[in-house]
Amino acid sequence: MADRSTCRSCGAPIVWARTPAGKLMPLDVTPTTAGNVILHMGPERGQATAHVETAAESATRRAHPIPAAQLAYVPHFATCPNAKVHRGGGRKR
Repeated sequence: MADRSTCRSCGAPIVWARTPAGKLMPLDVTPTTAGNVILHMGPERGQATAHVETAAESATRRAHPIPAAQLAYVPHFATCPNAKVHRGGGRKR
């Protein structure tokens, strides 16, 4: 499983996963068929890489159910009531 913590804005439990580009992505803790992020576990314990599905990939997965262990996650930005606080800031140069 990815690293667990809580959202610093709303206090909800979240897990962190790395994108293929190496950036951290917060995800809601509970996997669901409605999610669009698949976690691929790496060779090191706790290391997870996030794959964000395209709309076509999500539709295919939903049409052909997969084992519960491979359910998708929802990015926490989609459910956090305070998501705007964290968007668009990035690093200032």
